[in-house]
Amino acid sequence: MKILILGAKGMLGSALVEQFKEGNEVLAWGREELDISEPSAMAGAITSDIDLIVNAAAFSDIDAAEAAIDDAMKVNARPSAVLADMCNLLGMTYVHFSSEHVFPGKDNRGYLEKSKTEPLQVFGNTKAQSEKFALENDSTYLIRTSRLFGDPGSSVRAVPGLVQQIKEQAATQGAINSVHDEVAAPTYVKDLAKAVRELVDAKKPYGVYHIVNSGYATWYQFAAKVVELAKLNATVTPVARREMPLVAARPRYGMLVNTKLPPLRSWEEALAEYLQ
Repeated sequence: MKILILGAKGMLGSALVEQFKEGNEVLAWGREELDISEPSAMAGAITSDIDLIVNAAAFSDIDAAEAAIDDAMKVNARPSAVLADMCNLLGMTYVHFSSEHVFPGKDNRGYLEKSKTEPLQVFGNTKAQSEKFALENDSTYLIRTSRLFGDPGSSVRAVPGLVQQIKEQAATQGAINSVHDEVAAPTYVKDLAKAVRELVDAKKPYGVYHIVNSGYATWYQFAAKVVELAKLNATVTPVARREMPLVAARPRYGMLVNTKLPPLRSWEEALAEYLQ
């Protein structure tokens, strides 16, 4: 297959390139190759010989999105409408990524693939809109995931990942305050990318899928496990989310329940491998 991966230099995009490059012709495009916030640029750059478009580009700064609504819409929502239309017109398959932030996080049982979206903040709203656009294409895999960790990618805009942030704070401060009352599934980006390739290769039915590592954790539990496994000289203190300098609301219970695919390994096992 000829595959176009957008956002290919970010954390998720880089992992997807590694997974899909074997046996396929992969176009790995970052912002330098295609600015997806410009619809006319997409129409001029994407050719009809592409079989699969994987959109891993995102405006992912949840707090910054509150004051940059139009920028978040230009990257998260509007390109999905253009890409879905192009895939419909040209007979391509579309893979689109979304987040637990499309849910309000009030249900401690977690959220199914069919659960109603009801975001709490601008970021979640732009992702919910991107989902609606993506599903207007009949050949879409819409994948929700959460709390990705792994190598940050090669983009000049790449920021340190979750694990890198914890390590840096441990090294510079020796103490980490971490939220204890928000729960979701930490997900290793390599496990996610592998599962996406398997999903596409198996030609599973199109639709919504939840792909996360097994098990759930608070931010505090994740940080404590990083400190333990990496043998960092730091203390981790649980704090309530209301005590943290966060601008945007977050779902308290962001657990994505997978009912369609074989479960991935536990996040603890994946984290241990990554830290090796």
